Amino acid sequence: MKKNQIAALMLLAFSVFATAAIAADRVWPTGRLTLVWHSKAGSGGDIMMRTIAKYIETKTGVSAIVENRTGASGANAWSSVAREKPNGRVILGVSSTFITSPVQNNMPYNYTTFDPVARLFLDTICIFTSANAPYKTFNDFVNDAKKRPGALKMTGGTAGNLEFVAARNLMKEIGVNVPIVPFEGGSEGVVAVIGGHVTIGVGEYAEIASAVQGGKIRVLALFNDIPDLGVPTVAELGYKTTVEKFRGIIVTKGTPKEIKNAIHDLLREAMDDPEFKKYIATNYLVPAFLSGEDFYKVMEKQTEEIKASLKELN
Repeated sequence: MKKNQIAALMLLAFSVFATAAIAADRVWPTGRLTLVWHSKAGSGGDIMMRTIAKYIETKTGVSAIVENRTGASGANAWSSVAREKPNGRVILGVSSTFITSPVQNNMPYNYTTFDPVARLFLDTICIFTSANAPYKTFNDFVNDAKKRPGALKMTGGTAGNLEFVAARNLMKEIGVNVPIVPFEGGSEGVVAVIGGHVTIGVGEYAEIASAVQGGKIRVLALFNDIPDLGVPTVAELGYKTTVEKFRGIIVTKGTPKEIKNAIHDLLREAMDDPEFKKYIATNYLVPAFLSGEDFYKVMEKQTEEIKASLKELN
């Protein structure tokens, strides 16, 4: 065997040993892990949880499955995990729906009921219009809105979600009167924009990507940058309004710190994994890792923003 082949084998053996040593130092819950998501199989969050489960199994050898506990605007998933034993064997994935739904529906479960582990990503949020609309740029829309107060319409999901809040705040910052039409789901708003029933929409780029590529929708501005799209961000256009529609991981309150730390550290390492990076890019996600305490502050801030928005709308 050649010297370079021997060296390569020694390096591989050391790498395997180092990985095993790191895993051994972590305090993992005994038995199979269950990763819970609040919506159906095949949804964006479900795919995220399955990607995480695969990474956990690969790196630790611990079996991990995904359960979709749907219904009641997310409450079925959240209440069931809140009642689990705090041993780290059940991990809950959350999105900004975890902030908006408890506020809108006055649920007994919210971000304070759980222990945060980490925020992982932000969904890329954009402002879009029909490809048949006369606006080639966001400024074209703004100029028209200034000329015709109240005549143009905008959709941003339901009245309490983050897109809706961002849309209202941006229109207030610009100083234009553009009524916002609520829809139950993002797909309904997209159809209304394509059909010309609503002038522009605010929503996740992942939800409209196929329509953009199919020439039905034109993106005017981005809240979160997609470098290859060639579309300016809201910040680049000179506005301060932001939106951080997150995806993250939390656990049952009282879970031992060492177990939370083990999950946290593995998730942080996943962000640099080539396969995980491929998943992030394919789904137009923005890496935005935050540890537990900082993640808690984000959820706290967004809760107050949603409450303020709903109060203003009465």
